Amino acid sequence: MKKTLLVAALTGVFATVAHAQSSVTLYGLLDAGVSYTSNVRTSSGNGSSDVRFSSGMMQGNRWGLKGAEDLGGGLKAVFDLENGFNIGTGTNSQGGREFGRQAYVGLSSDVAGTVTLGRQNEFMYDYVGHMSLTDFNGQGGSTFFHPLDNDNLNGTFRVDNAIKYTSTNYSGLTFGGLYGFSNQAGGFANNRAYSFGAMYNNGPIKAALGYTQVNNNPGAVANAAGGAVDSSAASGDTNFIAQRQRNFGGGANYTFGPANVGFVVTNTQLTNATAFAGGAGSAVPSASARFTNYEVNAHYSLTPALTLGAAYTFTDGKFNNVDSDISPKWNQFSLLSDYALSKRTDVYALATYQRVHGQAVQGAVGVPTSLTGASTDIGTTSATNNQTVVGIGLRTRF
Repeated sequence: MKKTLLVAALTGVFATVAHAQSSVTLYGLLDAGVSYTSNVRTSSGNGSSDVRFSSGMMQGNRWGLKGAEDLGGGLKAVFDLENGFNIGTGTNSQGGREFGRQAYVGLSSDVAGTVTLGRQNEFMYDYVGHMSLTDFNGQGGSTFFHPLDNDNLNGTFRVDNAIKYTSTNYSGLTFGGLYGFSNQAGGFANNRAYSFGAMYNNGPIKAALGYTQVNNNPGAVANAAGGAVDSSAASGDTNFIAQRQRNFGGGANYTFGPANVGFVVTNTQLTNATAFAGGAGSAVPSASARFTNYEVNAHYSLTPALTLGAAYTFTDGKFNNVDSDISPKWNQFSLLSDYALSKRTDVYALATYQRVHGQAVQGAVGVPTSLTGASTDIGTTSATNNQTVVGIGLRTRF
């Protein structure tokens, strides 16, 4: 009898230890509000103001499950399944995917770093995005991304079928690389992607560099579905369709007291582009395009609860094909006020004004209509060369 009780007690202890070495966490974020957008292009081509319920003005709505199992010797098995959704309709985002924000499994070592496999973010978003007001020091600000999110700092697209390595932290320095497979017999380079990045975060200084390339995007090359980047009409989440897309850039932030100032410079180059902004504007016949973004930003904690933010971005664009040769230039001004009601819940107000110059006449042959006027995360393309967005919202995390 005593032996039986002893065995039962030890079994309970070991079960408790095993449970302590493994964990699964349910987490999420809910963000909703009301927005006003000026000059939204209607079906007739005219401009009209738009007041609407808006989902995720600061950060995309999400819920997820993440976990880790201690394998001993500083090695862990890790996973993360993260769903994105529209809180206004309850429908899935990211092309209707169940776990569209990310879905991966991998191994993490205290010494060697982490290797993960699945649908994942590339390093322009992971590292350089933290330098921009669209990240707002990790708190979001997704309405403030650069025109068409051309550099992917707002994470418009993820990389499917990817293997990703991220190093451990070496006195503030981390780095990594990603490769997304084409998954196509006889077409290894058709719709593949690769990305590299490095970040330094130590004391008041944070700096980052990133590079991402997508080869033979499936919209430009036939029979490439199921590869690294999905630009299909049904489930695609890419911002461009082009034979090749290159994004690279960097930035830095400096914190002193309650203030933080920063800058970001990024460049996007498209070869044989056929559509812009997820197919919203046709660029046929195939075109080359370039976007160079220069952003300066700042935020200031006026009180422990109240933070103010601002940014200015100048985007220098170049678009040409056999029919058109234009050089659009965007000026974008962004303001944000965020008030924390608790550690998990806050309310915010935001405003963005965007104006484009050097755009050809709307409807001209070969000109992508998505470049005519401003385009934001809330409103659609503007009917004129300027657009204003104002919004208020509530956000909570769990």
